Amino acid sequence: MRKTFIYTQTRLQARHGMRPDEHIWQIVESKKDLANYLQSARQTPLRSWVVGLQSTDNYHVIETTLARLYREYGLDLARWVPLTWRESVEWTSVLVYLPAIQHLLLGNTARNWMLEIPELKSMTMSNQNLRLDAFSESPYAPLLDAWRENQPLLSAWLVCWQSLWPKKKSWAHAPLKQLIAVIEEHVETFSQLSPDATWRQRQQLAARLTLMFRNYTYQPVTIFIHLLLVALDVERLRSAILQRSLFPDYREKSA
Repeated sequence: MRKTFIYTQTRLQARHGMRPDEHIWQIVESKKDLANYLQSARQTPLRSWVVGLQSTDNYHVIETTLARLYREYGLDLARWVPLTWRESVEWTSVLVYLPAIQHLLLGNTARNWMLEIPELKSMTMSNQNLRLDAFSESPYAPLLDAWRENQPLLSAWLVCWQSLWPKKKSWAHAPLKQLIAVIEEHVETFSQLSPDATWRQRQQLAARLTLMFRNYTYQPVTIFIHLLLVALDVERLRSAILQRSLFPDYREKSA
């Protein structure tokens, strides 16, 4: 047992227990129209994710709201962890905006919704040189260096994340590397699947992560496992909301 993680693990277990189980998902997903879906979700542990959403919101509002909430969730967890692990947990919040960062680094015109996100707004100017200067002075600077060297941003993010692991906590590194291997295996398999097989693959990933969460109690890896499981929940929520928002007629016909 790692004593420094007793407080963190206690709070993490409480959050983990608040995640919706399959029975709750089935109840919520039985609602075919978006208004009833959101109303049902507000009566479950999903409430904090949907309480600010309206059935009339466009998909940009839905996307940016869920991304912001997930980012804030990760930053909130970072406040619980021992100081030596805080930076590595905070760095996970960058993943939410990685596609937008890629878009801006390529010199593309900033989307309107990017102008409304404080973490991105300073890097949305039309002048590319000024934009790159802003990136170099931001927390995303390690990604800029990788982009200039034609490296994938996700790979650069991973390298930076590993560099933030406390060197004196080497006992915690093996489970983290195992987690990386699990995710890399999932991504490789997922990329080769037909759309109708992807749901089962996500379920298998969730099951593997849940087992790891139980096996590595009181170790730093549980923080990142929990964040991944919550990300899968948010992904499922996002999919259900956007399906009902963008294709309401399809939902009605398939009911």
